[in-house]
Amino acid sequence: MSARSFSGTFDDEEGGGAWVVTFADMMTLILVFFILLYTLADFEDEAYKELVESVQVIDGDGNQVSVIDFATRKGRNPEPLKAIEDMLGMNPGELPLQNLKPALVAEMESMINSTDLADSVDLTYNGDKINLQIDGRYLFESGRAELKDRARFIFANLGQMFRDYADYSIAIRGHTDDRNIETTQFPSNWELSAVRATTVLRFFIQQGIDPERMTATGYADYLPLVDNNSVENRARNRRVEFVLEKEKES
Repeated sequence: MSARSFSGTFDDEEGGGAWVVTFADMMTLILVFFILLYTLADFEDEAYKELVESVQVIDGDGNQVSVIDFATRKGRNPEPLKAIEDMLGMNPGELPLQNLKPALVAEMESMINSTDLADSVDLTYNGDKINLQIDGRYLFESGRAELKDRARFIFANLGQMFRDYADYSIAIRGHTDDRNIETTQFPSNWELSAVRATTVLRFFIQQGIDPERMTATGYADYLPLVDNNSVENRARNRRVEFVLEKEKES
């Protein structure tokens, strides 16, 4: 049987080959539709509206109107196309950023709440960066750098946490109030704050904390929390600060 006669048989059995043309038209329209969507993806809202308004349709009365006017008459409010991430609520830019509480912060809060430190400790965090400040009345005598017994108790509890969370670096910062000091051991508040910071660092080394995780720095009286205008405020400024930050995995 020739190709021509075979084609004729196929047309007779199935009612003609016109469906192929219809199918091809449909596929072409679908292709054009998706090309249009892709093109509009880069349009700003105003440009999109201008483009849509240029499309004319025939309303029920036989009048030629823009598709925007026609949709408005039908109680619809045409909007620019949205990315699929926006439609499904998956666009990262639209998701609220959550500052989840690190487990170490929860343990510190538990320690603070189980003691009388609440009015003498400032604890804040931002992501994996934690800031803990303990004022000086629990830590050192005025003008001295030796740890009080109460400070040893507090730091022993912190030491256990620091061992449990070994993925945090620990910056120890010593601060003083604004009263000047001038002794053989401490010519100024710079030396006093630095020695206090290193005293705390040495205590944690004795507690088994890796020295490579820690640094010690003195800031004298240059970063006060509050005005040095009362005994209580000077005690707050005469503090030791811990800045802990989770180390990035290499």
